[in-house]
Parts: sequence; C-alpha cells; structure tokens
Amino acid sequence: MEQGAGFNPELVVEVAAVRSQRAITYYFRDPGSGFNQENLPHAAASNTPENPIGHLAYREEHGMRPGGFGIMMTRQLVDEVIYNEVGNEVLLIKHRC
Repeated sequence: MEQGAGFNPELVVEVAAVRSQRAITYYFRDPGSGFNQENLPHAAASNTPENPIGHLAYREEHGMRPGGFGIMMTRQLVDEVIYNEVGNEVLLIKHRC
C-alpha cells in the first residue's frame, strides 16, 4: 500500500488468500511500477548477516523514515516468496504441517 499505491485511496491493492490442507497462499498485486529485487539499498533484505541494520544509514541519508524490514520479515515468516518479473505481484506460501 505504501510503496505500490502511495497510500492513494483511489488506487486498489488486490489481496487474495487460499487455504488448502497443505498450504496457505496469499496473493498481493499493487498498481505500482514494481521494484528490482537486486537493487534494494534501503531494505534490510540487502544487508549482510553481520550488519542487519546497514540499510538504516542509507534511509537516513535519503530522508526516508525508519523501516525497511518488510521483505526480510516476510521471508522469515513464510516458506516461499514468489514475485512476478516486474515486482508488483507476489505469492506468499506457508506450508502447513
């Protein structure tokens, strides 16, 4: 909502969920232009394990609010994260025991 739609109430963020016996799958699509997963200096997902908050200096230098942990946290909570090529759609899959 923040990155892809800019908190614009006129724009729609699509969300869907499916639960099966083996998995819970969430689908998100935002109207934004997407992002390049290889170029995220403002996100914790780009940090090395030795420096988990390294992105905070970049955010401060560029006038961004504190944060940037969403992708990293999501990767730790679900079993699979699958983006489309553009980076504005994602499937989050959590396998059930």
